[in-house]
Amino acid sequence: MDNKVTFQRLGILLAYPLAYSYIRLIFNSADVSEMGPEIFNGKLTIALTYPVFALLFILANEIIRRGRRGEKSLPGKETLFWYSMTFLAGLTATVGPALELSLFAMHLCGVYSVLMSNGILLGGKTSGFIPADLIHGFYVKSFAGFPNYVVDWKCFKKPASDGDAPAAQKKSVLGAVIFIFVMVVLLIISVSLMSSIDEDLGYFFSVIFRDLEDYLTELKMYEIIPRLIFAVPVCFYLYGLMSRSARSDGAREKRFASRLTSFMGRGKTASAIVVYIAAGVFVLAYILFFIKRLAYMMGGFSGDVPEGMLVSHYAREGFFELVGIMAVNMCVYLAIILFGKTDQDGKFSVPAKILVTLLMVESIIFAVIAMSKLGLYYSIYGYTPKRILAMWATLALGFAAGLTIATIHRGKPHFRAGVIFTSVSYIAICILSGVLVAAGA
Repeated sequence: MDNKVTFQRLGILLAYPLAYSYIRLIFNSADVSEMGPEIFNGKLTIALTYPVFALLFILANEIIRRGRRGEKSLPGKETLFWYSMTFLAGLTATVGPALELSLFAMHLCGVYSVLMSNGILLGGKTSGFIPADLIHGFYVKSFAGFPNYVVDWKCFKKPASDGDAPAAQKKSVLGAVIFIFVMVVLLIISVSLMSSIDEDLGYFFSVIFRDLEDYLTELKMYEIIPRLIFAVPVCFYLYGLMSRSARSDGAREKRFASRLTSFMGRGKTASAIVVYIAAGVFVLAYILFFIKRLAYMMGGFSGDVPEGMLVSHYAREGFFELVGIMAVNMCVYLAIILFGKTDQDGKFSVPAKILVTLLMVESIIFAVIAMSKLGLYYSIYGYTPKRILAMWATLALGFAAGLTIATIHRGKPHFRAGVIFTSVSYIAICILSGVLVAAGA
C-alpha cells in the first residue's frame, strides 16, 4: 500500500480520539485549576494530560500533513521550535502561574505550528502578520475544512480493478452500525419477553443488568456520553484545520498578504507634522510626569517609602498603571506605523526616529520603575503566581520597547525576535514558578 494512503487513513482514524481527548482536557481544566501544583514526597507533581495531548496533536498534524502532501522530510527548525513551545506550554500548565494562560499559549502555539509546518504564513515567516495568521488558522482554515473529514473517507475505498469482472457490492460501515444497533434493540426486547415468562430467567437477567448499571455509574457515563457527542464537531474542526492547511500551497495566503499590505498602506494619510506633534505630546507629558514624581517613584530602588504609607500599598500603587502606560506607548508606535507617512523606502524621518526613540526609552524607564516596585514587594511578602506573572509582562513590554528602538534605527523589523522572546520567556517563567513552589517559596 502507498505510504501516502496509509498516512491519510491514520490521520482520519486519529482525528476523533484527538477531539475526544481535547474535550476531556477542557472538562478537566477547571478541576486542575482549583487543585494547582502539588508537592508529593518533596517533589513537584505535574499533570501529564496536557503535554500528552500536545504530543498527540503534533503527531496528528504530522500524519495528516504527510498524507495530504506526501512529504517524507522531517519538519524544519522553525516548525520543531513551535512544536516544542506547544509541548512545553502543556507541560508547564499545572506548574505555571496561570493554568488558563498556559492553555491559551498552548492553543496559540499549536495552531501556529500547523501553519508553520505547511509553510502558509501570510508573511512567509514569523512577521507582523502573526495576528492575521492566527485568525486565519483559528477560523478560516478550520471552518473551511469542516467537510474534509467526510470527504477524505474516500481514501478507504479500494482502487478499481482492471478487467471486465463484475464489481462486488459495496460494503457500508454505516449500514453495519445500523444493523448492529437494530439487533441489540431486538435482543433486549426478546430477553424482556422471556424474562416475563420465566421467573428464574428474569431474576438472572435482573442481576446482570443491575451489575451493569452499577458499572456504568462507576464509569460516569453521564459525563462520557456528552463528551462523545461534543467531540464530533471538535473532530471536524481539528481535522479541518490540519487537512485544509496541508492542502494549501501558500499562493492564496500570499495574495491575501499582498492585499492586506496594500490596505494598511492606504491608511498612511497623516502628515509628518501631525505625527511629530502627536508623538511629541506623549514624550513631553512623560517628561513632566518624571519631574513631578521622580522622588516618589525612586523609592522602590532605595526602599524609602513615603511617611505614613505601608510598603505593600506603596509597592502596589501605580504598578499596573505603569505597565498600562507601556502598553499604550506600543499602541502609539503602531498608530504611527499605520497612519503616519514614511519615505519611499518605508523608513522614518530623523525627527520621527528621535521622538519614537524617546517614547520607547521612557517605556523602558517605566519598566525599570515597575520592576523596582515589584522587587520591593517580593522581598517583603515573597512569591505568588500573580507577582511572577506581572514580572514577566513587565519584562516582555520592556523588551518590546528595546526591539522597537532597534527596528526604527536599523530599518529591519525585529518582530520575530519579540515573538520568540515572549514565548521562551513565558516557558521560563512557568518553570521558575514550579521551582519556587517546590522550594516552598
